[in-house]
Amino acid sequence: MNEVDSLIKEKLVPLRKRVIDALAKKHPYILPMVNKVFQGQSNRVGLVVTEEGKKVGEYTFLLDGVNVVDVKTGVLESELRHPLGVLKPYAIVEKSVLEKFPQDEQAFIDEPIKTSEKYMPDITIKFLK
Repeated sequence: MNEVDSLIKEKLVPLRKRVIDALAKKHPYILPMVNKVFQGQSNRVGLVVTEEGKKVGEYTFLLDGVNVVDVKTGVLESELRHPLGVLKPYAIVEKSVLEKFPQDEQAFIDEPIKTSEKYMPDITIKFLK
């Protein structure tokens, strides 16, 4: 496992789970509703990690509801099923930006929208065909 794989699998996926769990406790009606829409479907979301603009990793997050159940390394697949159809989103993010996420764990819990907005200029969202 290389450095980027370790960052994704050992730091960011567990971080996401802790944040989701904390938000579910703070807002017990919102996340279960979102989870219900996506639960039981084989949803996938992709991520391309870059370093100085060059691709250093591709990842596919396998989801059950809002929970990441597995991560495929070296594969970029995406298929997000929702009541209105299927989207195939993936994000492109610099490794240096991803490395900052753990420092803002409490901010993601306390102010998820404001903290997410802080990172939005550094994230490119694209869609597979």
